[in-house]
Amino acid sequence: MVTITSPTLLFIPESELIADYVLSFAVLAFVLIEFYLRYRKAGITLKPAILYVRKNLRRFIAQILNYGAFHRKNIKNRYAGIMHLMISYGILILFIATSLIFLSHDILKTTLGYGILVGDFYLNFEVWANIGGVILVVGLAMALARRLRNKVPLDTITGDFIIIFGLLLLSVEGFFLGAMKISLYRQSFDVYRFVEWPLSYIFPSMGVTGSYGIEVYRILWFSHVITAFGEAAYIPFSKLSHMFYSAVGIGVHPPKKRGEMSTPFVLSEALESGNFDFKVGAKTIMDLSYFQKTDAIACTDCGRCERACPAVMSGTDLDPRVVVQNVQRGLWNGNSEMVGVVLSENAAWSCTTCQACVEECPVLIDPHSYNLETRRTLVMENKLSKETSTYLNNLGNSFNPFGNSNSDRDSMLQYGKKMEEGMDTIYWVGCMGAFDPRYNKVARDVIELLKKGNVNFGLLGSEEKCNGETARRMGEEGRFQELVMQNIETFKKYGVKRIITSCPHCMNTFRNEYSKFGLEAKVEHHSETLANLLRDGQIKVKESKETVTLHDPCYLGRINGEYDNTRQIVKSTSNLKEMERSGSKSLCCGGGGGNYWYKVEKEDSISKIRMKEAIGTGASTVAVACPFCTAMLEDATRTMDAEDKIKVKDISEIIMENLEDKNETHN
Repeated sequence: MVTITSPTLLFIPESELIADYVLSFAVLAFVLIEFYLRYRKAGITLKPAILYVRKNLRRFIAQILNYGAFHRKNIKNRYAGIMHLMISYGILILFIATSLIFLSHDILKTTLGYGILVGDFYLNFEVWANIGGVILVVGLAMALARRLRNKVPLDTITGDFIIIFGLLLLSVEGFFLGAMKISLYRQSFDVYRFVEWPLSYIFPSMGVTGSYGIEVYRILWFSHVITAFGEAAYIPFSKLSHMFYSAVGIGVHPPKKRGEMSTPFVLSEALESGNFDFKVGAKTIMDLSYFQKTDAIACTDCGRCERACPAVMSGTDLDPRVVVQNVQRGLWNGNSEMVGVVLSENAAWSCTTCQACVEECPVLIDPHSYNLETRRTLVMENKLSKETSTYLNNLGNSFNPFGNSNSDRDSMLQYGKKMEEGMDTIYWVGCMGAFDPRYNKVARDVIELLKKGNVNFGLLGSEEKCNGETARRMGEEGRFQELVMQNIETFKKYGVKRIITSCPHCMNTFRNEYSKFGLEAKVEHHSETLANLLRDGQIKVKESKETVTLHDPCYLGRINGEYDNTRQIVKSTSNLKEMERSGSKSLCCGGGGGNYWYKVEKEDSISKIRMKEAIGTGASTVAVACPFCTAMLEDATRTMDAEDKIKVKDISEIIMENLEDKNETHN
């Protein structure tokens, strides 16, 4: 009876096997030392990572599995996702197969006299080894086609082709080695090696048999070993290094709310202690945080952030891929200035903080955080444009960016009650709602709908001050925290437990950032409140035949994950026609991150690009749910001379226009 077992390395002399394993361990040591030296040069030590893993082991494992092993973000792009899955799982399967061969033949057989590659286990092993080789070859072929077709703009370099062709050569050599082994030592059970079995019949027809066949096999085996060692030694210097760097970056990526910026100091504590010795921003690459450095090193230069970035689309000199790659190069090459080396001043101010780059990155990098840290440095060095200086001065002098007297906010009290005892819910009007004539109408509509829905709420009037969201994203952390302390004091005065606001930026700041400074209140965007009133029948609307498309505000959708309420409101009255880029893929209006308040050098308007997409749906109205989106998109319709083609309406205005008992409301 024939024993079902592996004849692996049957024709290779023991001396060559010993040399092979000595060299393999030398290459492994070289690769690990190279990784270690690169991290050390970047100022990244092992200790913080170990401490993080100890405290966050469950999160560490979950992130490695979700974003590393299962490619949670990669698979959102079907072609690229399948390609990456095939390549990574092909490499993984073949690595496991090679490790099992080493364990069985070189450890167990040597020490115990028997191996594990026998019987059914061996047959399954051979099937899976062939499957691994096939999916790797297919994945590499897809990668090669993607690079050559250039349908998706990629930053292709010579090293990319070295990786692809090197792995392809390694895979093909492996298949032909297996096929030759079957040809020279054929057994009936080798039919399980479904790729190598049919290939094995090539060699006898070519006269590659007997001792000559063995010599050819040994040459091919030596070539295979050299290819493997060469590819392995090239890993630290190629994009293939992201298998290691990305695993580290993904695993130690700290928990952080999408809409939360870092807090370099706490102003209240500094005022109390008198200690103002803290660092704000990042003047050099080495000033970046530990985790921002591990993030940058994890970047594989895939360009997904670049293709999603509205600043790139509009022709500014900001490119998130280039920013992260410049940080990475700076870490390898020594300390570098952020401004001038990593990005320009104009690039730093071009970021709309829409976080499309964060959404797209498959390895959890936050490219926009480098822009924000640079802005903090520019503010500290007083390198501000006239518009930015005016904005910040107005905020300091009159608690709003318009420079109006804050007492003008009291004009809203003719539409809603002032906060009083027994109320714990505030409708936060916001600066745009109070001072921008267009959005003031939206704020009045929301107030009217809240009253119609019997919501017990109050207004703060002149006690309301800007919450500082834009100041923080402009880099003025001190001004932001001054406003935080003042607003939280007002909230505590009235015992506020619930905040309703029409501005996603205000909502995000109260929900994700004020909580760090002591705010304990439920924060709702008016889309959530109004959708609940519609569901509960507190507000009733009639259907219209109008076709409406919906623009998802970045700070409501992508940053806070709220997509359903706005859609429910639009669908309750109209026919919803989605834009191609919607939901988490929605394109920014161009007004976030302070871009509404100043101008950056660019070739095109982000708001025009977005409005063209809205007009392309054939809808007569684009529904919005953000004061900045309203202003930016309406401005686009004016400059495009498209006011007759499409209207921009807040979701509250759509409800007001379609109320069943519309005559009972008033403004």
